[in-house]
Amino acid sequence: MSHKIVRSTLVLGLAFSTIVGCTPAKENESATGGESAGPQAGKKAEKVYVYANFGNLGNTSVTTKPEALQEVQAYIKEKTGIEVIPIIPPKGSEADKLNILLGSNEPLDIFSGTMATHQLKGAARPLNDLLDKYGANVKKLWPMDWKASWDALTTQDGKIWAIPAVPPVAGNTVLVREDWLKKLNLPMPKTIDEMENVLKELKDKDPAGNGQTIPLLTDLPGLYGSLAAGYMNVGYGNWVDKDGKVKPPQLNPGFKDFLAKMADWYKKGYLYKEAFSTDRTRQIELVKQNRVAVGALWNTTITANEYLLRQNIPEAKYTVAADLQGPLGHVTTIGGVGTGGIMINKNAQNAEAAMKYINWVQSDLENYLTVFFGIQGKHWKYVNKEKHIIEAINTDYMGELVPGLSFAYTVQFQKNDPSFGPQFDYIQNYITNLKRVKPAGTAEVDYRFDAKTLQQNIPTSGDISRMMDQEIIKFITGARPLSDYDKFVEELNKAGLDKWIETYTAEYNRVKGK
Repeated sequence: MSHKIVRSTLVLGLAFSTIVGCTPAKENESATGGESAGPQAGKKAEKVYVYANFGNLGNTSVTTKPEALQEVQAYIKEKTGIEVIPIIPPKGSEADKLNILLGSNEPLDIFSGTMATHQLKGAARPLNDLLDKYGANVKKLWPMDWKASWDALTTQDGKIWAIPAVPPVAGNTVLVREDWLKKLNLPMPKTIDEMENVLKELKDKDPAGNGQTIPLLTDLPGLYGSLAAGYMNVGYGNWVDKDGKVKPPQLNPGFKDFLAKMADWYKKGYLYKEAFSTDRTRQIELVKQNRVAVGALWNTTITANEYLLRQNIPEAKYTVAADLQGPLGHVTTIGGVGTGGIMINKNAQNAEAAMKYINWVQSDLENYLTVFFGIQGKHWKYVNKEKHIIEAINTDYMGELVPGLSFAYTVQFQKNDPSFGPQFDYIQNYITNLKRVKPAGTAEVDYRFDAKTLQQNIPTSGDISRMMDQEIIKFITGARPLSDYDKFVEELNKAGLDKWIETYTAEYNRVKGK
């Protein structure tokens, strides 16, 4: 029932400097975990078809030059004996195209999929045998601290259906214009009361000028992920009540207090008036226009655009309000374990070669950089090899041959580009930092809930979610009085919330062995 925090695939495709949990292949160790990774004399190259829906292509309008693609393909073929053939998704219709491919006889081996959609519907094949025989380096790469990511991609019978891409992250956060705080002689807020005073001063003093200052830019997922946890004993998400039942966050005793505070801020003009009707493109425009004082948003909405803001306002600087606490502690929620990853098509024509290729990519950082950025020395180069800082030479190759993202490599390298600096900082210091966040109440187990059971037993789940979003926005904007909140809960029950609670509680008890 909680908002699924959307993970930014652009972040996964970028580079960050902290080295975490990789055991690269030894000099004489095979990249396939026992069998030779290179081509064998006289043996025809194996073909692997990759559906490039991992997100890195969706974030750019630049097109790869055919000769550059061929050069990277040739390099991979020389190193592995595998000819990688990309299938380029149509932007905006990636999922539709994937469904067509999975339902046809067209060749397709590797794709990005989810347990709820692709495993549940029989589109993926289990990977245990392939991992055991060809995936030694895949297993080594993912840190043990993130083991739950493997668990989330494994069914009760022990079958593994995907390779993890990202661990739980705290992508939503509160970012404050530090330069404006200094200008107005205001401290970085550490409590909600201090935050409210900062918002008031920013509104009254109007550092953007001409009444253009937006004290707090946000949206509903941003409020939930960045602030709601401060009013609850758990992070924003499903939780277990004293009666032993699993309930949505809107029924948490502290949620109504959080809602009242947000409604008060909206009434006072601290929240952007059009917060809940503004899309991300418009949010980015407002940041670049030097109007946003505080953001409670997905971090890259600001961090990915701070450099552009500085082109006109050199002193502009956003800082994470890392010590901000609500009445009940940390305000930030860390997302649950993801149930998506790198999958191999059930009807793959060459599943073994597909795993060999993934394993080669995940056996060494430079292999990963090659499939992402191209040939070293021609498409990219090291600025500092020891610290894994790289720099693009050109954009001739844009990553069509990527067989999957891995956050375990994301934190191992850094791009020498000032426009990415704020994003690197957030990834390095905050996005997986468990000291400043709260997990949702059922986060440790809800990825093991049976998606099919939930779908079958709660046919009105989508209606309940939409009703929650619509009515919560009304409460915040004053279109509906908070005195109606009990009536709102009654409306949810009539829409099937009682069945929702019953089903989620049964799944929780099943997984916990109660």
